[in-house]
Order: sequence, then C-alpha cells, then structure tokens
Amino acid sequence: MILLLNGGVSLAGDDFGYLDMLKENIASEEIVTVLIGGEPDWEQTHRCLEEAAAIVLVCGVCMDGVPSHVLRFLEEVEQAVIGGESIPGKFYAILHTDLYEGEQTGAAMGILKNFCRHANITWGRGLGIGGNRVKPTKKPSPLSLLWQGCHRGIRLDVPIMEHAMFIREQMQGKDDYISPSCVSRANYMRRVNHTGRKKHA
Repeated sequence: MILLLNGGVSLAGDDFGYLDMLKENIASEEIVTVLIGGEPDWEQTHRCLEEAAAIVLVCGVCMDGVPSHVLRFLEEVEQAVIGGESIPGKFYAILHTDLYEGEQTGAAMGILKNFCRHANITWGRGLGIGGNRVKPTKKPSPLSLLWQGCHRGIRLDVPIMEHAMFIREQMQGKDDYISPSCVSRANYMRRVNHTGRKKHA
C-alpha cells in the first residue's frame, strides 16, 4: 500500500495536478490519500503509516520551507514514532514552488530529510518542481505547439514516471530538481510579474 499525503494548496500557488499525475503512474498499487489540514482521523492515519510500503508527500513550498500545517502533521507523526508506532515505509516527496528553479525547494527538502532522521524513517527520494506558475503537461497538444515561450506547459511525464518507479519499487535515489525549460527564466519572471500586477490592479 502507498500512502499519499496531500499537503493541499499553499502560498506557493496552485497544485496543478501533481498528485493525480503520480496516481496514474502508480496504478498497480493500492493507494490511500490523506489530506493534511483540519482534523485528520489519526487512528486511521497511524494505521496507514504502519502498513504503507511508501509514504509520499506532495505540497507547495512556502518561504523556502515546508508549510506550517504540514509541519504540524509531521510533528504529530514524529511523536507517534517516539510513542511506539512502527513506520517501516520509505519517505518520498514532491515539492513545487513558484520560483523558476526547482532547486529552490532544496531547503524544504532538507527539512523533510531532518524529519525522517528524527522519526527514524528511511528517506527514499525527492522531486523538486520549479516554475509552478506554468501549467504542467504530460504530452504537448497540437494547439500548445502553436504557442511559444511561457504559454507552453512544463513536460512532467518523464520526471513523474521516474519518481513513481522509485516509489513502486521502494528504492532510494538521488533527489531530482526540474525547471520549466520550455521558457526562459526572464520570460517566466515577466509573466509572473504581469499576472501579479493584474491581480493587484
């Protein structure tokens, strides 16, 4: 069983379906999704943590760190481990940010690795996605090929499929960071700034 922890929408922007894309690529496994935030059913969550072969967190990065509601959830998990719960599954993460470079999720990835050390959970692999304001696509449509620059999505089919393979096989690997190579950093920032001005006009 694979436990997907949905960190929800953060200040980093919308989650453009990373969770759904991941589910499509782990189709052969039983998947249980827990929405982080509010009051989760801790009895069921702890049971899932005990039984999961892999634990996958998907969330946005907030001010270079992990959002506070996700940190509270992880602290509760850490206390459960200290209290005697057994969590054998490896931990994987997909972090996304509005900043152009996927490497900008590195600090948040470090926080998650530190959590794993304290909670005695094996770190599997992390995937950091930059340019969250460019809607990702699995395959380019004929219409999208007519547009240039920032109107095209980030190609995420290969990185997500590769990450899903590590999760399915419960393998450890080197963290991967991707940026929206379909658009230059300058064009991306111009688009983000233009959108921001329109919202505050």
